[in-house]
Amino acid sequence: MSGIYIHIPFCKQACHYCDFHFSTSLKSKNKLILALIKEIELRKSEFPPEINSLYIGGGTPSLLNEEEITSIFTALKKTIKVDFLREITIEVNPEDINLKKLNFFKKIGFNRLSIGVQSMDDKVLKWMNRIHNKEQVLKGINLAKRSGFYDISIDFIYGTPEFLKRNYNREISEIIALKPSHLSCYHLTIENGTYFGHLEKNKKLKPLEDETSEKEFLWISNKLQSCKYEHYEISNFAFKEKKSFHNSNYWKQLPYIGIGPGAHSFLKSKRRWNISNNNQYIKCIENKKSYFEEEKLSKYDIKNEQIMLGLRTKDGFNLKKCMIGIDDHQKKDFLKKIDELLEEKLIIKKNNDIFMKPDKWLMSEFVSRKLFTLKK
Repeated sequence: MSGIYIHIPFCKQACHYCDFHFSTSLKSKNKLILALIKEIELRKSEFPPEINSLYIGGGTPSLLNEEEITSIFTALKKTIKVDFLREITIEVNPEDINLKKLNFFKKIGFNRLSIGVQSMDDKVLKWMNRIHNKEQVLKGINLAKRSGFYDISIDFIYGTPEFLKRNYNREISEIIALKPSHLSCYHLTIENGTYFGHLEKNKKLKPLEDETSEKEFLWISNKLQSCKYEHYEISNFAFKEKKSFHNSNYWKQLPYIGIGPGAHSFLKSKRRWNISNNNQYIKCIENKKSYFEEEKLSKYDIKNEQIMLGLRTKDGFNLKKCMIGIDDHQKKDFLKKIDELLEEKLIIKKNNDIFMKPDKWLMSEFVSRKLFTLKK
C-alpha cells in the first residue's frame, strides 16, 4: 500500500525552530493551489494502484478555506478513489479549530487530525513563537472529539533548554487526559536558517546535554507506555490499532507521492524532491518546465536505508531480506557485525528479525552506521 502527501507551504508566522519549507506571505496562495492541482494531473500515471493514505501537511493546511480544499479533493478524485482510503489526515493548529471547519473536514472525508500542540506551557509556546495557548489546545481537542474526530494525533516537543524549567509530568499528564489516539514526540533540533539556529550561532542558545536528553526521552517513553500507548517508532506512540498508516509507508519503504513545493516522493527506487520555492514552483508548473530533482538509489542505498528506518521502529528489519543480492564476503562481514551488536546487547534477534528495544533507540543511528557495510 502507498500514500500521498500534499504540502501546503503557508503559515501565519514562523516558529523559531521550524526549517520546513513555508512562507508567511499568502499572496501566491491561489496560484499555488492551481499549481498543486496541475501537478496532480501531470503525475496521474505515476500514482500507485493501491493507496491507503492521504496526508495534507505543511506549513499550516488549516489556513486553507473550504473552496481551496475542495478543489484539491476534486482533482484527487479524478485520479484515485479517495472514499476508499483508510486514513485521510490534515494537520491543524489549535487556534484554527472551530465547529464550522471541523464539520467541513468531516464532510469532505478527513478521518484523522494531526494537531500541532508542541507544549502545554504558555511560556514555552511563546518562546517557540507559537500562536496558540494551552486553553486553545484544550478547547480545540475537546471540540474535535465532540464533532466526531476520535483519531487525533498530537505533536509534542521536548528537549528544550533547562532555563524554561518545564514540568513534563504535568504537561504529558494533561495531554494523556485528552486521550489522543496517537502522539509524536520530537526532541528539539536547532537547525541552521531558523531563529534558534541564529541564536546558537551567536552563542545565545545552547542545545540540551545528551545525558539530559536521554533522561527526558526515556521518561516520556515509560510514562506513555504505562498509559497503554505503544512506542512503535522512535518518536511515535499510539493506542492499539491507531498507528499512522501514512508514516508507516515511509518506514517500510513503500512508494509514496509528494505533491507541492518541497514535497518528496519515492517511486521505483527513485527519490525525488520538488523545488522548495513557491514562486519558482508555480512558474515551472505553469510553463511546463522541470520543477523537481531526482536520484536513482542503488540496491545498496535501499538496503542501508532499510536498516536505518527499520531500527527506528519496533518491527526492525528482516535479516534474510536485507542480505538478498549481496555476495558471500559482504554477508560474512554483515553477519559478523550483527553478532558484535548482539554481544553488546544493542540489538535483538528474533527468528530473522533484527530490532532494538525502545530504551536503546537513541543508539539507532550509531548501530545503523555500523551496519552500513553494504556498499559497492
